[in-house]
Amino acid sequence: MRKYCTMILSLSVLLFLLAIAPDQLVHAEAKDEPANLYQVTSDHLNMRTNPDIEAAIIGQLVAGNKLRVFEEKNGWYKTFFDSQPVWVASQYLLLLEETSVEATSDAADETKTKAQETKEPKESAQSVTEEEPPTYSLEHATEGIINLPQGFLKANDMQISENAIVVTKDQLEGHRILVDAGHGGKDSGATNDGVYEKNLTLLTAEEVAEQLESEGATVQFTRNNDTFISLEKRVNQSNTENIDAFISFHYDYFNDPAVNGINTYYYNEKTSAQLAKEIHAALMENVAMNDRGVRHATFYVLKNNTKPAILLELGFMTNPENLKKIQTEEYRKSVAKAITDGLVDYFDAK
Repeated sequence: MRKYCTMILSLSVLLFLLAIAPDQLVHAEAKDEPANLYQVTSDHLNMRTNPDIEAAIIGQLVAGNKLRVFEEKNGWYKTFFDSQPVWVASQYLLLLEETSVEATSDAADETKTKAQETKEPKESAQSVTEEEPPTYSLEHATEGIINLPQGFLKANDMQISENAIVVTKDQLEGHRILVDAGHGGKDSGATNDGVYEKNLTLLTAEEVAEQLESEGATVQFTRNNDTFISLEKRVNQSNTENIDAFISFHYDYFNDPAVNGINTYYYNEKTSAQLAKEIHAALMENVAMNDRGVRHATFYVLKNNTKPAILLELGFMTNPENLKKIQTEEYRKSVAKAITDGLVDYFDAK
């Protein structure tokens, strides 16, 4: 009989623990801090389906937009748009400090409340209602709240300013561009004062790809990380895939530090001369650098390329003024805009 009672008691305890466990989990997860609020600092920030530079773009943010971040992964932040997760590059977001609306109430109201508490009798536990959660003041935020997908406990509101989503333009829609970041991996390219050409070319290729995709182009990379890719493989990718233009990015080096400026190179007069002229003209219009002109050259990636192909030397690492400028995000954005404008003019003229 005692053994039977013990079994009944143990089973009751187990059922009680199982009954309260979900509630404990909910309460524990509900204590999570609100997602941080960030502001966009870039003029054009693409929202992608995955944390990858080659992932599909589903919209754009512009400078001044605000959004909440729920996860970080390899330099990308996850937020939500239209109840779907989207990813944006973290380097273009600035963390904001939020001010609770409650904190802005008058000191007189606070004093009045305290005075009432001392005069009024305490309410019974049954009559006390839960306090309203604090609300946050978001400048220029929309009134509508985009619902988060199911699975979040006490999910935070995700708000984006009115002009957050920009309809992607389509001036380059249907065109496929192969961007070639020169050097990489064991091939560092030119170096000066701890600056490696291979790093500058990759940053430039990524910025250009962002701009091109914002205009509807499909962009491929010969490399999208610090990897060595042979010249043969770069050319083979261009020749065997459906590519409309091949653009190779480089930064120059010379023994005379006074030499500076931008060169645009091409090899095939029939397929590439016009592309070189349009891109170079746009560079000179958008980028404050010395004009070294458009030149014919026998670089491997140009001579062996069957597609319209150019190679850009976007400044001299041996020139102090050029070296300082080419390391800035502002410079890369100017280059990206110029190349985008040049490609639009090139395809429009065909």
